[in-house]
Amino acid sequence: MDGLPPLEPFALAGPAGRIEGRLELPDPRRHPAPRFLAVFGHPHPLHGGTMQNSVVVHGARALAAAGGAAARFDFRGVGRSEGTHDGGPGEKQDYLAVVAWLRARWPAVAPLLAAGFSFGSIRALECAADGAASGWLGVAPPLTMEKYAGHVPERLAAPAALVLAGADELVAPPSAADNARRFAQLRAVETIDGAGHLFFGRIKEVAAAIGRVAEELLR
Repeated sequence: MDGLPPLEPFALAGPAGRIEGRLELPDPRRHPAPRFLAVFGHPHPLHGGTMQNSVVVHGARALAAAGGAAARFDFRGVGRSEGTHDGGPGEKQDYLAVVAWLRARWPAVAPLLAAGFSFGSIRALECAADGAASGWLGVAPPLTMEKYAGHVPERLAAPAALVLAGADELVAPPSAADNARRFAQLRAVETIDGAGHLFFGRIKEVAAAIGRVAEELLR
């Protein structure tokens, strides 16, 4: 990417109190108004996940470079976001609060991508399944982990895209049959060969893949 997109800190009133975040904005010279909106959820709060995670930061920047207004934020109990970890249901409400805030700021911009990395991708998937987003973008989503079974919809009607770690040591990759059953519209799957779950040393490749699959979701 040629330089960094404009960055705007934000805070909003969430269901458990203050939610703090950062808004990555498109270059106004190329996009006077965002062509789409996006929210990017971070990995598990109890395992060090924050909005400053490298995949989240660079993923949101990639979406902004594609013309989107991309919000990343700390779930409840992380950083300066108020509340305590809720194991999923409360974090889904945090995610929806950020979606609503973006929608209110740009009511004329229809497309909204629900994105996330690992734990954050499950919260994004739940929101897309509820109709709060026009597409879902999951980075290393733990779809096959039993503890998330109750949070993963049987079939997602909205367009979907995946960015996977080819040597993921935490999450078993979904099979083609699993994907066909789970997603009515799987637009793109990109795998970063040899990458572990956290994509150490592969962040630029992940960001580029996020930008590419986002375009597939928007077509």
